[in-house]
Amino acid sequence: MRAHMHSLEKSLQFWILTGILSLFFLMRLPSLFEPYWYGDEGIYEAIAFALNKGRILYLQIWDNKPPLLYYTYAIFNGDQFLVRLLSTLYGLLSVLFLYFLSRKIFPHKNTALISTAFFSLLFGLPILEGNIANAENFMLPFSILSGFLVYKNKSVDSKKLILPGLVLGISFLYKIVGIFDFAAFFLFILFMIFPENISIKKMWTSIAKYSKPLITFIASFLIPFAISVLFFLHNNALSDYLSAIFLSTVGYVGHNNVFIVPQGLLISKLFLLGIVVIVIFLNRQKIQRPLLFILLWLVFSIFNSFFSQRPYTHYLLVLLPSISLLVGAIFYADKAKKAQFIALFLLIGVITLMYFRHWSIKKTLDYYGNFITFVTEKKSVNEYEAFFDKNTVRDRSIISYLTSKNILENDLFIWGNSAQIYYLTKTLPPTKFTVAYHVENNKEYQDQLQKAIDEKKPRFIINIGDVPSPLKTMYNYNHVLKIGNADIYENLH
Repeated sequence: MRAHMHSLEKSLQFWILTGILSLFFLMRLPSLFEPYWYGDEGIYEAIAFALNKGRILYLQIWDNKPPLLYYTYAIFNGDQFLVRLLSTLYGLLSVLFLYFLSRKIFPHKNTALISTAFFSLLFGLPILEGNIANAENFMLPFSILSGFLVYKNKSVDSKKLILPGLVLGISFLYKIVGIFDFAAFFLFILFMIFPENISIKKMWTSIAKYSKPLITFIASFLIPFAISVLFFLHNNALSDYLSAIFLSTVGYVGHNNVFIVPQGLLISKLFLLGIVVIVIFLNRQKIQRPLLFILLWLVFSIFNSFFSQRPYTHYLLVLLPSISLLVGAIFYADKAKKAQFIALFLLIGVITLMYFRHWSIKKTLDYYGNFITFVTEKKSVNEYEAFFDKNTVRDRSIISYLTSKNILENDLFIWGNSAQIYYLTKTLPPTKFTVAYHVENNKEYQDQLQKAIDEKKPRFIINIGDVPSPLKTMYNYNHVLKIGNADIYENLH
């Protein structure tokens, strides 16, 4: 990469790339000044505060993602500006790594710039929720860097597969869907070492010959996870950790993947993925190495986006690197294949945009208009914050009221999905759960919650009317205030 940068400084491509990076930063700039409004970020912020107060992740404060996202937030004590700034820096790294990967794949510099510009545009704009500091934002630079390191290793050298495996292992610790990038890159290596005329004997001979690099890649990928296992074992939270990131994920994914049988839709998608991979494998000798890499990453990224069968727009972020490389392939391909690549791109685009319907070009334009009118003092704070979510204004009023009451760390319980209130009032929930939707469909968790309320008797209970409260008893609590759809109760004894 150093050699690339040295040569870039003297070329037009360097200045174009600098322009792409600068534009990416400008597209992300308004995100640094958004209010505390996004529900998932509220959970991460509340957990970060709890971790810094000594609570043990998964055992005493809970969510269902791997640990690195929460510890990333904890490093900055949950401060949204700093975490969003870090997310933007990670985004700049993602753009830079994608450029280097594109340069390796496409001999023409202009093609690499086209891929990079496409990636930067869709990742920088809020249209796919790149402005939110979610796990996908922190995964992408590691996934792309690993892809670059794997692709440049033409000799399948064991030593050269250690770093890409480790890097992918870090990506996995941000979100477990990093396993799909690992699968794509592993199969790419595997397909490249198989002989042209395939047979069972030749397959096993090839695998035996390259067993050391293959095992090295797998072992390197597992090292970060193994370290995390030892960490939570040391903190007596291993079963809670494994349950949160694996068992709860099964339930989360299974909820919308029911088709005839539980997980039936997921099984169907796995079957379809297997067929596509087999077709690619059987035609691997006809597919050039760059296209083989792109196609394998693309099909696993599509599967990744549809894995949970939930239409959350930020799930499309994991598809951006491979689809951006496909855009480059369109411009690089000869006339015979150009139409095929365009058709594939349009098909993927139509399917994903029809399913993930939360994106909006109009709202994206309004997003920047909202920022400009606010910084030029043509819009009030309430109007600016209400653009993101009308409940943001309600939450700010709740926080102002609680702050005026000199609330202490253990004085609050919120039945609702606005965990950022805990963070902004510097309070901790009486249980390990920060939001209602983690509890509302689980009778055991509801009983634990009722017991915690009866024992700890927080000074304030806030019941936000989005979700019916499961609390059966609230002895000694009086209703003191209603703000929007939020009822505030105070323990006066």
